[in-house]
Amino acid sequence: MGTVPTIDTIRRLEAVQVAVVRTLVDGLVATGCTEPVPTAVPLGSGCLVVTGPRRYVNRAVGVTLEELGPVDVEAIVRHYADAGLTPAVEVSSWAPATTVAALGAAGFVPAWCRSVLAVDVRDVVADPPSPGPGGRSVEVVAVGDDTALAACAADVMVDETLRAGGDRTTSDEFMAADFSSPGATQLLATLDGEPVGCGSLWVVEDAGTRTGWLGAAATVPSARGRGVQTALVRHRLRLAAAAGCDLAAATASVGSTSSRVLSRCGFGLVQDQWVVQRA
Repeated sequence: MGTVPTIDTIRRLEAVQVAVVRTLVDGLVATGCTEPVPTAVPLGSGCLVVTGPRRYVNRAVGVTLEELGPVDVEAIVRHYADAGLTPAVEVSSWAPATTVAALGAAGFVPAWCRSVLAVDVRDVVADPPSPGPGGRSVEVVAVGDDTALAACAADVMVDETLRAGGDRTTSDEFMAADFSSPGATQLLATLDGEPVGCGSLWVVEDAGTRTGWLGAAATVPSARGRGVQTALVRHRLRLAAAAGCDLAAATASVGSTSSRVLSRCGFGLVQDQWVVQRA
């Protein structure tokens, strides 16, 4: 079920995250985001992502499995200072001690942490859809080019965003980028005909392997505890298998409902990621 972590698996998943965030940056640019125009500047195997002060991703991604020295860290600091942002780095729990030490010496301190979970798709694709409480099944459909379904998914996501202290503009920008990105499939879940949840699947191909990356998940408060995200996760695993993926992965806050849902669907912890910021 859950994938046993190895350094090769960690490198693969870090590369997948980099590919997804680069595609999202491209999507933000393509859909007209400015002030600033989002960028993803390469650094080693990863990139330095700048989307802007009110947007979600402003940190170095996928750079810490390599040995970073003081010169590398100073380049990261300058890049974000020049953009008017607090320097931040996403640190793998598999990062070399020298990299962690270099960041610490430059004044980086932990800000928040999340888990990366993965599963061998071939172990779980036979799981059939299960009905929610009362025997009513959650229905999951692909958004595709249907603008009405896309609007419903965006509304579900913005509800989640607003309750987390975000704003509608940012939420809509990222959903539009998600909708426009090649290799991504957006899904809408309904219960009794009402939109209640959303989620996306990215299929990333690299070095002859395909990996499914699950993201953009949200459930309206009135439908929580009714199997919405479980249905969305299982549906995406079946899509990942059909697309030729052998591995699927996702991130979730440590100890969150999302991490418990993923665990129930067969995912296992492969690493933690700390986001550290310049104090």
